[in-house]
This record gives sequence, structure tokens and C-alpha cells, in this order.
Amino acid sequence: MSLYIQTLLTNALGYINSGELDEALNLIKRAQDSSPNNPEILRLLSVIAALKANYSNALELIDESIRFDPANGVALSNKGNILKELGRHDEAIACFDEAIKLLPNYSEAYNNKANALQDIHRYEDALFYYDKAIALQPNYVNAYCNKGNALEWLRRHDEAIESFNKAIQIDPNFADAYWQKARNQLASGNFEAGWQNYEARWSKSNPLIFQYSDIPRLEELTNLAGKKVLVWAEQGLGDTLQFCRYIKLLYLSGAEVTFLVPKQLIAILNSLQEFCTLESSLEDCQTQFDCQSPLMSLPLLFGTTLNSVPCEVPYLRADESHKTIFEPLLTQSDSLKVGIVWSGGARLQHTDGYSDFQWRNMELDQIASLKEVQGIDFYSLQKGDPAESELLLRKDEVWPRLINCAHLLHDFADTAALVECLDLIISVDTSTAHLAGALGKPVWILNRYNSCWRWLRDRTDSPWYPTATVYQQSTPRNWADVIEKVKFDLGILINSHNMK
Repeated sequence: MSLYIQTLLTNALGYINSGELDEALNLIKRAQDSSPNNPEILRLLSVIAALKANYSNALELIDESIRFDPANGVALSNKGNILKELGRHDEAIACFDEAIKLLPNYSEAYNNKANALQDIHRYEDALFYYDKAIALQPNYVNAYCNKGNALEWLRRHDEAIESFNKAIQIDPNFADAYWQKARNQLASGNFEAGWQNYEARWSKSNPLIFQYSDIPRLEELTNLAGKKVLVWAEQGLGDTLQFCRYIKLLYLSGAEVTFLVPKQLIAILNSLQEFCTLESSLEDCQTQFDCQSPLMSLPLLFGTTLNSVPCEVPYLRADESHKTIFEPLLTQSDSLKVGIVWSGGARLQHTDGYSDFQWRNMELDQIASLKEVQGIDFYSLQKGDPAESELLLRKDEVWPRLINCAHLLHDFADTAALVECLDLIISVDTSTAHLAGALGKPVWILNRYNSCWRWLRDRTDSPWYPTATVYQQSTPRNWADVIEKVKFDLGILINSHNMK
């Protein structure tokens, strides 16, 4: 390889490591003009395509690289990573095994194989390969962090913290370890440390974008009287519904608050207008702000502990005029009226780090088992595909008596009004569950095994929502036990209802 090409590729690697992918691509393309079939150039092009989530193109490029250099263990390990992202785990593991045969001391291949094993829930096997990677490279920060995640899945939480701490000890600037540690701490109720480490969300892999950095950040709650403070919703709709409770507290601290939220939440958050100005865009806003804060940094500012969660409900209210629309549509029977939501839709990447957001969702056939419980009128509050479309196609076959309300729910204000008219909401971990909790309505949350930290660990109640009951999976993706427990508790609830 010529010195010219070596220099281009070395500089390109620097850009790749700093996340400047387009700059790296320009240099690699220049190198390719001089050497079109160079396997290392093709490999780096594949790396960039993969980092841009263009995995099909990445696979084509790495296959071409391997065709020119079939004994390249690094390229085979790269191919394994791409196949893993495409969900082809058996092929990925085979590639990692080939890479390890060619390069038995290549620690990244062991780490990558462990990641693939973790994806298919072989956590003990994953630990074995993380330890192999660490034995070869004792300061392998990523392997320690990934090992911590596998230990979390195995519910060996103290060991997981040790692994995250080891990563931090090696590299005090490794944000991913702080991020994973925060989730562990928050889930265990260690809010004091958890909120601090949760700030790593701005610098972790796949970071959130910190906005409005031209406005000074709110750093303390003293001397806020008359200060104009911008609070901006940073994550999902459910997160905004959960943490908007802090707007009142900020107002009571003396601030003049402008709350920037997604447009679809403006109507349901209307009851907060007493404490803030609601905006969905700052485009026409003339306010000169003294400081700003991301919404989910407010618990840190307020020093929220497990025992000081602001849990007074309801802190949101449904519009009474909306309720009068829905009340006549409900059945006039004396049966319990229960709303259900079984899917939150799909996302490629969730801010909590789950690459497969299907974990929280249930199949229609699984939730339909609830129809066996007599004395309940069930109402579907399910919005969003593919679940909403599947219900339209299969309702008569799967659950004929289910009352589908999707066509009546145009926004969260509509959903809130219907929720207020019902006796109970049963929902997977979605924005509807948060909405019901914020309204002070009884809500049973069907919670996945790899639970979000906000539902805490080994608890059936929630300090955030006094009216919530949490039903936790005991094994990954096993909803059967959850549904049976819900059916049993519904029977108890019906007996109580009938005795009134």
C-alpha cells in the first residue's frame, strides 16, 4: 500500500473515531480512486455504512473486501457485527468463530461474539466470551461495560455495578458506563447517584441531542424569582407525561416557566397553563430566557430521592367537555369498564438503549386471553400500527366483544377523556400508562422483563403513580404468567365491584 493511501486511511480512521463520518468517507473515496479493489478500503467503507445504519450496503462492501482478502480476521469480525445488526445471529456467531480461528488473540472478536450471544439471551455464554476478551486486553473498557449489561440481564446487579465501575476506573470519560450505571442505580432506587449519572445521556453512544445550548443552563434553584426559564421535553411522550409534574414545582420556586413540548401533547397538558406557558415551537416566541433545562434533569435539580418523589395525583386533568362526548358511547351495563393497550409500536432505537423495542409489546392473541374473564366490558385504546391495523383485520375472529375506540381517539385529550370514563386501564409500558397514572386513574402496567428503570426493581407499586400496579415478567418475553396474574386479580376486582 502506498504512503499516500496509508496517510488517507489513517486520517480517515481518526475521523471515524470522532464520529465525523462524511469527512472520513471523502478521504476513503479519494484512496479508492487510486486503488479500487483494495480490501482495507472496502472494509472501511463497510464500517462507515454500518455506522450510518445502512447495513445492507455494509454487508455488500464487507463481502467484497473478504473476497479480495479471505483470511482477514478483522473483516470477518466486522461482517459478524453487520449480520448481528441484521438479526442474523447464527451467521454472525459463525463469522466471529472464523475470526477467532484466524486471530486467536483478537480481543474484539470475543467481545463481538459475546454481544451476539447476549442478543439471543445466552447471557452465561456471553459472560464467558467477555471474560476471554478482558483476559486478552485487561483494559478493554467496552467489554467491561458490555459484561455489566449481561450481568444486569442475569439480575446480578451488584456484579454489574462492579463491572461498570471497572470500566470507569480504566477510562473516567467513558460515558456509556455512567449511563448503564445510572439505569442500574435508578432501578434500585438509588436516585441520589442515579440522576447524576443519568446526565451521561448527552455523551453516551447514540447520545441525545442537547438543545438550546446558547441559553445558560439552569444549575440551581436559588434566586429564581422572576427568572424566565425554558424547560424542553427531550425524550418520548410518556417521559414528558411523567416528568411534567416538575413544572409546578419550578413555578413554586418563583420561575416564569415556558414549557416546550411536542405538539400532540399541548391539549392534554393544558391544565399546566396555570404554572407555565406551553409552546410546541419557539419559532415565534419573543421571550428572552435567563436559563434553560432539559425536562428530565429537573429531578436532579430538585434532589429527588425515592422518598421525595412528587407523587400527588392527579396532576393532569381531562377536559370535561370531552368526557361528555364519550360517556354516552359506553355500554350501560353494570360491568366493570376496562381500557386496554397492548402495544407501543416499534422503534429502531430507544433512548434507554434497547435496540429492539418490541420487548414491551404483547401480541393481540396474548392480550385477548383477558376475554375469558366475565363481568367486564373491555375497550381498546390501542393506537398505532401494526397493532391497530391487526385489530381491525382480526377483531371479529379474536375478540368480537372488544369495543374498539381507536377511531374516536384523535389526540391525548381524547384518550384522557375516555380514560376518565373507565374504571381501570390495563396497559403495557406506553404513554397511555403514564397518562392514566397522571390522571390518578387505576392502571395496571404489564411490564417487560428488561424493565425500564422508572418502574424500579422487584416492586408491584410505583412511587411515581400511587394508583399504579406493576405486573413484571419473570422471564424474557413470557407474558403468559403476567396475563394469568392479571386475570386472577380481575376476578377479585369483579367480586369487590359486585358487592358494592
